[in-house]
Amino acid sequence: MPSQLVYAVPKWTEICARDFKEGSERLCEVIIEGETKIYNFDAFTDETYHRLYDRQPNRLEDSDIKPENKIWIAIHQQMTELEAFQQFSNRLNGDEFLAGIGTTAICKAIAEMLPEPDRRLEDPELIRKQIRGIFEMLAGQPPTSELMQMVQGLKQKGIATRKACEDYADSITETKIGAALIIGIARAEADLEIMEESLAALGGGGDRTTEEKLKVADKLQLAQRLQAAPKLQAIAQLAGKKIAIAAKMQRSKVIEGRIEMIGVTTGNDLTRLLPCELVKLTIPALFPVFAQGFIERSLLQRKLISREPLAKGPIVICLDSSGSMEGSAEIWSKAVALALLSIAVMQKRHCRILHFTGRVERIDDFAGTAPDPNRVLDCIEKFYNGDDTSFTAALTGALESIKQHEKSRKADVVLITDGLDIPSQDFIEQWQQAKKKYEFSCLGGILIADGNQDSAEATIGDLCDRYAMIDNLNNDSEIDILFTI
Repeated sequence: MPSQLVYAVPKWTEICARDFKEGSERLCEVIIEGETKIYNFDAFTDETYHRLYDRQPNRLEDSDIKPENKIWIAIHQQMTELEAFQQFSNRLNGDEFLAGIGTTAICKAIAEMLPEPDRRLEDPELIRKQIRGIFEMLAGQPPTSELMQMVQGLKQKGIATRKACEDYADSITETKIGAALIIGIARAEADLEIMEESLAALGGGGDRTTEEKLKVADKLQLAQRLQAAPKLQAIAQLAGKKIAIAAKMQRSKVIEGRIEMIGVTTGNDLTRLLPCELVKLTIPALFPVFAQGFIERSLLQRKLISREPLAKGPIVICLDSSGSMEGSAEIWSKAVALALLSIAVMQKRHCRILHFTGRVERIDDFAGTAPDPNRVLDCIEKFYNGDDTSFTAALTGALESIKQHEKSRKADVVLITDGLDIPSQDFIEQWQQAKKKYEFSCLGGILIADGNQDSAEATIGDLCDRYAMIDNLNNDSEIDILFTI
């Protein structure tokens, strides 16, 4: 257990900090960097975690703080005085994972700020333990002159070691410490924003229950995968914007046929009363009649029935992973796929994401509930860079999913591709027949390659009921139609 510097870390907090360190390669690297400059940096990370995680940090009494910890006294004092640190700590709301993310960023900035000492700093407490060990070994017996010489030598060494630590602390100004903390907090804020966006994008939308259900180890795995792959960060960031658009489009949809009048009954529901009953409220002489009917629940009112729509079939997303889609097209298409996955979660529909080249490369099925973000990351992580493109393979895989949910009608197939394939006429006819038989629609969000627009549009038109032609991925409002499914 690391020694106490300025704060007493509670046992539970110590366990949480240890678990985070064991799962975070990044924090371990920060500790290694800090320990090359000062011997008790590991203990400082625990105390920083404590201050971010616990509502009421436990500061040691001044008399219990060792003088060689002067640098940590100064840093903790700056944390206390810095309003941004208090605001950041409050934002974390006692979340053990977020406290770990904040600790990593802040301690990284402190490690970078700390200067390299002229000589490696030693821990004076180790020398004190040596002296105590000598007297414990004597068990009350008077020491020999040789032992006394050794003790005096250790005391002198301890004083020099402690002074070296104090001089090291004096070489660092409050301004430097404050600047490092501000940098660390800014980095932590950015890291948290990325994590929140990613959890929302990869968890089927902005439902915080997904984040709350994830274990710290799962969140750490997700964070490390995102930090190691800028492409995945880009997909998650763009997906967040698409999900917001998708949610807006879903809210604007008109829900039809939910409630119907099927007759007249009696009751006292003011929202359902017939006009002949309501008119009694305007005639004083008839009000007692109305009041009696209201009490007896004998007023004439509409008899309504709620006709809930039948469960809709799956959303099947076919992602082109051929070589021509490499780069921004891949990032864009996967962001759109995540937005469609969020719609499936909203509508509690099964969702299949299918990657294809000249064949089906990978299939992921999601049950219509908020998915595990790490599993979604598995789905979108790889680009297959195929030499060929086969709509036949992709749509055959889509049809298999629809057949598995045959009792549900109104499935939606979304084909996201650059259009570089021409299926056989036989397959096109079979596909059209399948759409009628299973009552599903096919949409195509396509990216147009130079010189292929006419043939691509003709092919997509044969396969899809609606489609959007995207020439510029930064101006893609045409695909909003996809988000109305």
